[in-house]
Amino acid sequence: MFLLARIKMYLWLAGAALVAVVTVYFRGKADGRNDLEYEIKDKRIDDLLTAKEVENEIEILDDEELATRASRWVRGGDGR
Repeated sequence: MFLLARIKMYLWLAGAALVAVVTVYFRGKADGRNDLEYEIKDKRIDDLLTAKEVENEIEILDDEELATRASRWVRGGDGR
């Protein structure tokens, strides 16, 4: 009888340890997902700010400067 009580106690302890390990695993997984979402949002904000800076810079340029900068990105009529 004493042996059966001892086995039950060890099974309860093993079950509690397993529940604790699974809880820690899933909590860590959720925290990692949240960190990744924050990184993605930070990158998106940085990209939006960079796009706005470029847009403002282009608005300041006069026609000649704009044509000079655009000539690097637009295909020319001479086959280049």
